[in-house]
Amino acid sequence: MNLNPQIKIKLLRDIKTDALLIYIKTVVEELLENIKKNDYKIDLGYEDFNKEIEENIRNLNNELSLTIINAYELKAFISYQQFKNKNNKLLPNDEALVFYYNALVKQIESHLIEGALWIPEQIILSLLSEWILEEEKCIDFYPFLKNFDYLRLLSFYEMARNNEQNPHLKDNISKMYKISSSMIDKLKNSKYKINTTRKSKVRKK
Repeated sequence: MNLNPQIKIKLLRDIKTDALLIYIKTVVEELLENIKKNDYKIDLGYEDFNKEIEENIRNLNNELSLTIINAYELKAFISYQQFKNKNNKLLPNDEALVFYYNALVKQIESHLIEGALWIPEQIILSLLSEWILEEEKCIDFYPFLKNFDYLRLLSFYEMARNNEQNPHLKDNISKMYKISSSMIDKLKNSKYKINTTRKSKVRKK
């Protein structure tokens, strides 16, 4: 995440992308861990779809691991920065990162109660698709994000949603699209302002 400022300077729009990827990295890691423990399974009713989605999620995780921290590492970093600075204040870019990350978490919490069924891999793909393709946000810091065919992967969910034999899955897929879209709207419209008195705190995902 930290690049030489003489090479590239991050604007607030880039920090928004950082915040989104930190959220996604955290969800991806937990998703893969749950798959490993057999606590979760990608299941759209088509084994070929399931395998291709999981393979892409694993590839995404590998790429993110080279450049992005997760929410727990962000929290540790912020705590260290505040401990190091006696006034407990963060640099504006760090504070902006926490602000945008928290905005994402609060948004999904407002739509998805704890313990509710959700489709994390669809949320991941939907967030990236809308942010990169529809909003056309700059991803110069993360060129690997262009290597994924989001529309193809999301088309698998469209086919599953049109499967009349599983109306519950159909409703849940529609709900995930609405949630991810609301998160992107929140991130896009959030405006960070420097607050000289606020102490930044990372929300739990």
